[in-house]
Amino acid sequence: MDIFNAVSKQVDSTQSYQKTSNVQRQQEISQNINTTNSEVRNRQDKKEIQQHLNNTVKKLNEQMDSLNINIKFGFNDKIDTMFVDVTEKNTGRLIRKIPSEETMKLAEKMKEIIGMIFDQKG
Repeated sequence: MDIFNAVSKQVDSTQSYQKTSNVQRQQEISQNINTTNSEVRNRQDKKEIQQHLNNTVKKLNEQMDSLNINIKFGFNDKIDTMFVDVTEKNTGRLIRKIPSEETMKLAEKMKEIIGMIFDQKG
């Protein structure tokens, strides 16, 4: 009888371990699915925000054009920033860009460098 009890306890503990292991695997799968869903939602949200900003820029430009004001609004996708161009109405010559082209290029390079330093894939 002692052998039977020992074997049944061992079988019970093995089954218990397998159940725990299965539960852990299911939790890991569930977490992976939730993470993937969250990443997809974030990408969709970012696209919607970008589309909304582009529409806003277009509307601002239409309003400024109707008022004969020499201001053009734009959006830089690389650094996710809006900019303003001030031009002469008659000649189209650029008077000022806010922020400047150099500033936007510097911001783009800094974003690239930060991406290399903190690469999430590594």
